[in-house]
Amino acid sequence: MIKIAFTGNPNVGKSALINAIAGSNLKVGNWAGVTVEKKEAEFDYKGERIQCIDLPGVYSLSPYTLEETITRDFIINEKPDVIINIVDSTNLERNLYLTMLLKELEKPMIMALNFYDEFEKLNYKLDMKKFTDMIEMDVVMTSATKRTGLQELLDKALEVAKAKKENVKYNLLFDSCLQEAIEEVKCKINCNEKLGEASKKLGEDFLAIKLLEQDSHVIEILKSEYSYELDSEIVKKTKQLEDDHDEDIETIFAEGRYGTVKGILAKTFTTSIKSRLDFTDKVDRVLLNKYLGLPIFFLIIVGLMGTVFNGSAPLIDWVDGFVSDYIGKYVGMLIDENTPDWLASLVMDGILGGVGGVVVFVPLMLYLYFFLAILEESGYMSRVAFLMDKIMTKLGLNGKAFVPMVLGFGCTVPAIYATRTLEDDSSRRLTAAMAPFMSCGARLPVYGLFTAAFFGAKAGLVVMSLYVLGIVVAILTGLVLKNFEMFKAEGKALLIELPPYRVPSLRVILKSTLTRTASYLKKATTIIMGMLMILWALTYFPNNGDTANSYMAKFGKTFQPILQPTGFANRWETVAAIPPSLAAKEIVVGFMAQVLVVDDIAGEIGDEEVEETTFLQDTVDQVAGLGVAIKDSVVGILSFDIGGLFSVPDADEIEEEGSGVVAATRALWTDDLAPLRAYSFMVYILLVVPCVVTLGAIKQEFGYKFTGFVVGLLLVVPYIASTLVFQIGKLFF
Repeated sequence: MIKIAFTGNPNVGKSALINAIAGSNLKVGNWAGVTVEKKEAEFDYKGERIQCIDLPGVYSLSPYTLEETITRDFIINEKPDVIINIVDSTNLERNLYLTMLLKELEKPMIMALNFYDEFEKLNYKLDMKKFTDMIEMDVVMTSATKRTGLQELLDKALEVAKAKKENVKYNLLFDSCLQEAIEEVKCKINCNEKLGEASKKLGEDFLAIKLLEQDSHVIEILKSEYSYELDSEIVKKTKQLEDDHDEDIETIFAEGRYGTVKGILAKTFTTSIKSRLDFTDKVDRVLLNKYLGLPIFFLIIVGLMGTVFNGSAPLIDWVDGFVSDYIGKYVGMLIDENTPDWLASLVMDGILGGVGGVVVFVPLMLYLYFFLAILEESGYMSRVAFLMDKIMTKLGLNGKAFVPMVLGFGCTVPAIYATRTLEDDSSRRLTAAMAPFMSCGARLPVYGLFTAAFFGAKAGLVVMSLYVLGIVVAILTGLVLKNFEMFKAEGKALLIELPPYRVPSLRVILKSTLTRTASYLKKATTIIMGMLMILWALTYFPNNGDTANSYMAKFGKTFQPILQPTGFANRWETVAAIPPSLAAKEIVVGFMAQVLVVDDIAGEIGDEEVEETTFLQDTVDQVAGLGVAIKDSVVGILSFDIGGLFSVPDADEIEEEGSGVVAATRALWTDDLAPLRAYSFMVYILLVVPCVVTLGAIKQEFGYKFTGFVVGLLLVVPYIASTLVFQIGKLFF
C-alpha cells in the first residue's frame, strides 16, 4: 500500500482536493486520543492500493496546537511514502513558509498549486521550470472545483513513492551565518551516537535546527527516548546567534525561511496590476467595520437560522409522519394479539420511537451543515472569529469559540462538534460546557405550552427573556469555570487567516454536508437508542403502561421535596417530566398530555372510523407527501421569514399534541404564584441537560469523565437558577 499524506495551511482547499480525489471512499473519524477530525481514504489506482491521509491544516510544525503536533508527529513517526503539499497559488508567499518547514523534515514531497483557475483569472505568471528547480520538487497545478490536475498529481505521487527514498536532501538556502551554525550542529550529530540514531528518525537538518531552536518537544523526545541532554555548546551557539541578530532564535529562523521564499518568488513570480484582494478588501470594509460588523453578523446568523428552520420544518414533519404513520402502521400490523403488551410497547414506543427520535433531526442537520459549509467555504466564518475575539477574551477564549455558541441556538449537537475548531483542550472544554445553555429550537414547544397556559399575549416577551437568560447564564458559568485548571485556556492570541472571499463549489458543499450528516447519524443512533429504551421501561413498568403509577411517577414524587425551592415541584408531574426531556425537549408536551387529566374535547373525532388503505396507496401518499414537503421547504427558504425563529406555537398548535393539554397544564397551578411557577419550570428546562444526543456528542469529543462533569453542571445550575427565579420572584408577587 502506498501512503500519501496531504498537508497545507488552513483554507487552501486541501479537504476539497482530497474529496475530489477520494470521492465516496473518504472516511471521517478522530485522531487517536484527541478531538481533531481525521479524514482518510483508500482506493485502487493503476494497480496500486492508495491510502490518502488528510492532515490538519497548519501554519507551522511547532507543537503549539493539537493540529501542529498531529501533523508533525505523523510525518515523523508514520513515514508516509510521499507528502503532497497543498499550496494556495494565489497566496504563494504565505503558503511557501510551511513548504520550507516540510523540506527540513527531508521527506519525499510534491507540491499541488491549488486554485489554479483563480490564479489564471488574476493574470498571475509563474515560471514553472525555474520555480520547480528552485523549490526542488515536482509541482502540479490543480483546481478541486474544476477537477483539473488530479490525475497528474496522483501520477507524480506514485512516481515519487515508488522511488522509495526515505530521506531527501533539500537545499535549505539559509544565509551563511545560519547555514554555518546548522553545519556545526550536524557535525555534533554525526559524532554523537545517540544523536546519530535520533537523526535517522527525525532527519539531520530538522534535528539540527530544532536543537538550535531548543525546541522543547524535540528535547523531551531526545531525553526520554535517547537519554540525551542538550549540549552546552549548542546552547552557547544559540545565544550567540540571538545576540548577533538581536532577535530570539525562532524569529531568526522564521525570517530566514521567509527570506528564502521571497528570493524564490522574486525570480519566478509576477503579479498583475490588479490586486487580487481588491474585492475582498472592499467587502471587509463593511463586514469587519467596528460599528456595522457585529450587527451584520447577527443578521446573517438570524437569517441562517430562520432559513434552516423554515427549510427543514416541512421535511421534519414528513419524516416524523413517515416513521410514525407509515413505518409504524406496518410494523404494528406485525404485532398480533398474541404479542405480549410489553414487547409491543418496546417495539413501537422504545425501538421505533427511538429511531424516529434520531431520524427526525436529519433534515435539520442537512440544512444546518449545508448553509454553514457555504459560510465556511466562502471565507466568512474566519471573519466571525475575528469580530468576536475581543468579547470572548473576557472569558479566556478567543473569537473562534463564539461560532459553537451561535450554533447552540439551532441545535446543541453541532455546537459541541464545532468545538473542534478551537486550538487547545481547555478552550474546547470551556466552550462545550457553555454551549448547552443556549436555547435550542427543541425547547420552543415547551415554552409554547406553558406560555399559552399562563402568559397569553406576553408569550413572545417571556420567550425572549429565556433566550437572554441562557446567554447570561452561559457567560457567568464561563467566568466561574475559567478559574479552574481544567478550563484555563493557554491565553493564546487569535491567529487566524482571513482568506479571500470565494464562490463556494457546490460539489464541495454537498460532499461536506453529506459527510457530516452521516457522521452525526452514526454517532447519535447508538446513544439515543439505548437511552430511549431505558426511558420507555421507566414509563411502562411496573403497571404495564399506567404512566401515573410508573417508576417515572414514583421518581417525581420522590424528588419533589428536593426540588421544592424551585416552586414548580409542588406537582410531581413537572418533576417527572424532567427525565423524559433528556431524550428530547419536545417530549415534555406529550408527557404532560399523558399524565395530566385531560378533558376529552376530541368528541366525535375519536369515534370516527379510520379509512383503511393498501400498502400501495400509503406508499403513493408518502411519495406525494415528500414532494409537497420539498416544495414547502423551497418556499420556506425563499420566504426569508425569520419571525418563526423566536415565535411561540399558539394554543391550537399545542392542542394537537394532546387533547386539552393547554387547559390541563393551566390547571397545574391555580394560586397567585402560578405564572412564576411556570416561568421557573421553563428556566429549568432551558438550562437542564439538552438531550441524550448532546451527551453522546460530548462523550464522543471529550470522554466519559468530562461528560459526567457536564451532566452535574447541567443539573446544579438549573436548580440554582430556578430557585433564585422563584424565591426572588415571590417578593414581587
